[in-house]
Amino acid sequence: MSDNNYPHIENTPIVAEESAVAYTPTIYDTVISYLHQTHMPIGTKRAVYRQLQMEVADENLAYMKRRLKEFRKLEPDWDADGAESVIPQIADFVESLLRSCDVHELTDWALFPNVNGTLLLQHKDAAISIGTEEFSYFAEKENKAIGHDHQPLSLEAVKSTIETINRYVR
Repeated sequence: MSDNNYPHIENTPIVAEESAVAYTPTIYDTVISYLHQTHMPIGTKRAVYRQLQMEVADENLAYMKRRLKEFRKLEPDWDADGAESVIPQIADFVESLLRSCDVHELTDWALFPNVNGTLLLQHKDAAISIGTEEFSYFAEKENKAIGHDHQPLSLEAVKSTIETINRYVR
């Protein structure tokens, strides 16, 4: 089968709006088949395949992505006590973070909105609060704690913090 079988998307970049978990196995198989049959750089094929595989294999990551989509829709006063809507810039950052994380990095984590419009990644004994320009974190194990406030926000810094916390609390 050639790319000519899909003329409507021949020169259109592929962007997934929904996680692969939302699709039936038949559609997932169709996507994989399409990847094998199209002429795109092998690196792009591998990246798309890894993302699909990750989302299907890791329910928690897919769940956090669905939750983030819900949090984006929160109206002001969503908690009936004056909470602010989630700040779009923060939701965009967390979406990028979830896309860039390995399935095992966020296995024991959950995502929550904060009443001030920020987002919170929470582990049983740890938390990372993500703002527009900075983040703060803490982790506790056997009455010993680590953490820092007001760290400059970057994907690398938050991913490194997740790795540090995962090693610390295990």
